[in-house]
Amino acid sequence: MQENPTDAKYEISRAIKVDLAAIARIYNASVLERNATAALHPVDIEEREAWFDAHEAANRPIYVLREICEENLAGKDGKADCERKFGSNGKNLGAQKIGAANQKGEILAWGSLSDYHPRESYRITAEISVYVAPGARGKGLGGRLVNFILESAPKFGVKNVVALIFSSNVASLNLFVKFGFTCWGELPEVCDMCGKPESLAILGKKLG
Repeated sequence: MQENPTDAKYEISRAIKVDLAAIARIYNASVLERNATAALHPVDIEEREAWFDAHEAANRPIYVLREICEENLAGKDGKADCERKFGSNGKNLGAQKIGAANQKGEILAWGSLSDYHPRESYRITAEISVYVAPGARGKGLGGRLVNFILESAPKFGVKNVVALIFSSNVASLNLFVKFGFTCWGELPEVCDMCGKPESLAILGKKLG
């Protein structure tokens, strides 16, 4: 399934194995920031492979969002021959020529649906996660992914979507509230983030 953006600027598609390097890079940036995930150590691609396979087996999709070339940067045949490049520090390096074998742009964000609980009766409820690369934040990309995932969730038998967010992460809380999530509970100071206690807000949304 792929988004059909009106301005041909971004696309969202289901992740494939070759996307794991970008997925891990974006996730690890959040690990180091200590405000979006309870993980304390960066992950490597091999660890992500088992995670990816588990999502595939459970029919819990992982999506990637990438920037694609603007129409006025397309080649003479109408196909894009550039991509928007970002440096390792997230700096936008501008449009760069790409080869015919690599017409896809840089992955700027990813999101997923995961089992909320492994027991079978919880299959109608899934956890949503969204991560945006540091240099691509503030452009509404997280919102695009949240909206896309919510629209896709019912076809996987999902009737409830929950988001588990640190209570101090105001930006993420506001994002999900914008899409109709409400507070379903809070677990006080259940995480020790390198000496900093964090409470976990449980936000939820019923679909249809």
